[in-house]
Amino acid sequence: MVDILYSAIPPSSELYSRLQSDKAFATLLSWLFPYGNGIFCYFEDEPDESDEVLENVCEVYPEIFESQVELDRVIAEFRSQLTLTRQAFPGIEDRTAMLEKSVNEIEQRLVQELTTRQVANAEEMVQKLLFGDRTFAPDLLSEGDSLGLISRELVREGASIFRQIDPKTLFAKNEDWYFEQLEELKDLYLAADEHNEVILIASC
Repeated sequence: MVDILYSAIPPSSELYSRLQSDKAFATLLSWLFPYGNGIFCYFEDEPDESDEVLENVCEVYPEIFESQVELDRVIAEFRSQLTLTRQAFPGIEDRTAMLEKSVNEIEQRLVQELTTRQVANAEEMVQKLLFGDRTFAPDLLSEGDSLGLISRELVREGASIFRQIDPKTLFAKNEDWYFEQLEELKDLYLAADEHNEVILIASC
């Protein structure tokens, strides 16, 4: 069963622009994204594990990171951009969600709910809501490193759908595990829509 991590990111930020144009930046993002509770908190939440997580990057991507010195330089710039983004967009580090061992159940209940509400192409819509409608930086990242993206248009549409849904009504009293995670995803959609953000996705 797949776990899925979601994290909002401001498309107007310098970080986002850099991730769309800098292969080293995009590669580092894809490498770190599945760890911790979101990329904006990674170096704070996982200080003892960061060296271990990053130790093989040069071996896996020798054409991008020619030396440890080059990797360290990119990491320093990357961390600086994370800090600047958090300063410019307060609360961005908290706009995350995770579906942990619950994807199949949540997908099934959402399809049932949207079908009942006569939402067109309910199954396809739920697929997009959970797994995104685009691939992030496809010209920079290989298929094995790719991240999903929930576009601004889908964030807006998803928020409109979620405003009409009470996640608690989709699950029985003994299914709080699923309800709480769907509620977290709903909150993320609403917050990202309010702040004009897109959402990055990775399986972990």
